[in-house]
Amino acid sequence: MDTRIRDFFEAHRSRMLADIARLVAVDSTRGEAAPGAPYGPGPRRALDVALEICREHGVPAEIRGDRVLVAELGEGEPELGILAHLDVVPPAGEWKVTTPWRMRELDGKIYGRGVIDDKGPAVCALYALVCARELGLIRRKVQLILGSDEECGSGDIAWYMEHYKMPPRVFTPDGSFPVVNTEKGRTHFVVTAPAYTGPGPGVRRMSGGTVVNAVPAVCEAELVSGERIEVTGRAAHASTPDEGDNAVTAMLEKLASYEGAGFDVFRALNRAFPHGDNAGRAVGADCADGLSGALTVNLGVISYDEDGLRAGVDCRVPVCGDGREIAAAFQSALGDGLKVEVLGASAPHHTPAASDLVTGLLKIYEEYTGERCEAQSMGGGTYVHEIEGGVAFGAEFPGSDVHMHEPDERVEVRELLLGGEMYAEAAAMFCG
Repeated sequence: MDTRIRDFFEAHRSRMLADIARLVAVDSTRGEAAPGAPYGPGPRRALDVALEICREHGVPAEIRGDRVLVAELGEGEPELGILAHLDVVPPAGEWKVTTPWRMRELDGKIYGRGVIDDKGPAVCALYALVCARELGLIRRKVQLILGSDEECGSGDIAWYMEHYKMPPRVFTPDGSFPVVNTEKGRTHFVVTAPAYTGPGPGVRRMSGGTVVNAVPAVCEAELVSGERIEVTGRAAHASTPDEGDNAVTAMLEKLASYEGAGFDVFRALNRAFPHGDNAGRAVGADCADGLSGALTVNLGVISYDEDGLRAGVDCRVPVCGDGREIAAAFQSALGDGLKVEVLGASAPHHTPAASDLVTGLLKIYEEYTGERCEAQSMGGGTYVHEIEGGVAFGAEFPGSDVHMHEPDERVEVRELLLGGEMYAEAAAMFCG
């Protein structure tokens, strides 16, 4: 462990936090496409602010295709890429410590949307490059690649890989420490049905959730009778639905108790997605393996009005599973009155634990933390899911309470600094 790296991050702590605050201040949730802003003005503004920060630190950088910022240091062909994203999920729920777009430091933590996913780690990675340059730790080229569409499908990286070559080694601080080398597959499907037009009681309108990859915290419904119902749950990432409390499935459970044909579609949904069943057990789709764990199912978004029903479902599929077969099991359980359509299905991702990238990053983690460790699997897809040989290296530490995709997203400043120190060490290891 190079103690000069730690000294650098301690000396630059205040400026680094100020740079993170500049990015947090940008509402970079996805918006309507516009010229020069394929994912909306917010993600594009985040790229522009990141470019300003790079230039202020004397790091050569450019925005490519209005989608991705690439910063580089060193000579020759890139040997290592650090991939992070600047877009964020919407700030659903009640924020108490701060507002989503105003970073606040309190009791050794910083709060704000993006401080851990992924604006904070992105800035740490930039400072890691600056540190490696100032300490003379790198000769060969290292790239910092900052995208703007991770939360809505990673179309930015798909575009980038069509036009540019990724370095032979890529890690992302878009997951957990120590190293994540196995990720579940992901299947996204929607359930649709026509609106009920018959006589008697029913639902006039209903809405819940904001994005399919987060457990919905709020669901509201208005009945034909005029009765209004609101259900409050607890947000969580779709890959860990047991950590949340799904307000949509709780609403379905309530609506299923009403009499009348106008509630039939909600009874069918309740049977297929009973509240608390986050593994597909009700439809016989549950599966698990030792390498990647168990299937998770999240009914993340729902809407119902005169145009009908539309519900979005996010499944994280273990290596032993098949996403399209899982969707078919839900279709069979829901019956002919509701239609299941698969919008996307990605295979699991696995990088061998014996690769030099995995072994090298594990060595760095052990040196900087003093903890013995092994590569791990996760249900959340990271930014390297479609990149051969890529792994996640941070930024979340084991046992940390970061409120990922929740109100009052947070991270310990000391952990953020430690991550940056390890990224600098990685640059030195692979580009020195």
